[in-house]
Parts: sequence; C-alpha cells; structure tokens
Amino acid sequence: MSVHSEGPGRGAEFTISLPWEARRPVAAEDPVAEPDASRALRVLVIEDIRDAAETLRDLLQVFGYQVEVAYDGLDGLRKAREFHPDVVLCDIGLPGMDGYSLASELRRNPSTALARLIAVTGYGTEADRRRAREAGFEAHLTKPVSPDMLEEVLRAAPGT
Repeated sequence: MSVHSEGPGRGAEFTISLPWEARRPVAAEDPVAEPDASRALRVLVIEDIRDAAETLRDLLQVFGYQVEVAYDGLDGLRKAREFHPDVVLCDIGLPGMDGYSLASELRRNPSTALARLIAVTGYGTEADRRRAREAGFEAHLTKPVSPDMLEEVLRAAPGT
C-alpha cells in the first residue's frame, strides 16, 4: 500500500497492491461433471434461520450432496425419519426442540441412530462442545463455518 500527494489541496493517490493468481478461465464448452446421485451423501440441514439454511443447502448441493432442510427441531426429527440421512447438520438453538434433545432422539431411533451428527452452532464454549458430545454429536462446528471446513468434515463421513 502506498500514498502520494503533490501537497495540500492537490488531492492524494492511494495504491493498494494485492496478490493475484492467474487462473485459466472456464470456457462455456467445458463439461461440468454431474454428481452421481446414486452415491451422493444424504445430508439433512436443521437450521431455523431460513437464509442460513437455504445458503447451506445450496452450498451442499454444489458439493454434490442430496440435501433436505428442516427449520425447527420437530420438523427435523420427522424429516430425519423419512429421509434417512447419512449426515445431520444441526443448529443447537432451535424452536420446538433444541439440537441437544434432537440428537438424543435421533440416537435412540434405530432408523437414524447411525447418522453422523454434526452441530453447526453459535454456541462455541467448551461446555457447549461437551454437552453436544454427550447428546450424541460427533463433531461441533462454531458459526460461521467456512465452506472448506464444512467439506472437510463431510468428507470424513461414512459413505464419502
């Protein structure tokens, strides 16, 4: 970063240099591989903030996953029983049933007991992490979660 001026009343010029990596532009003719839906990880997102839930859904679909969304704990429980997800990304502070109770219920039900449960929450203290583990979550991500971190955690899930 540099600044230059000819003096008072003459204005100033600010120059900022940023690193740049040249990349090959993607041509319109480049084939885009469609994910194989028969092998796609099934992910259930349970998040009460609709914009956050839909953004997460869109990102996961770009990654090639099959995604369902629920906006509260009770709907999340119902959708988990119907969708049979491989992974559940679940907020903790949910209306109807909080994420801790939801995780406990999913672990008790044979049809959802093997799903990988990942807390995606604003609750990030060590006590929150411990409580999430005790409820049945295998991983705990504190918001905001980077797409790279999310994909890394999902790649560790069975079936990927």
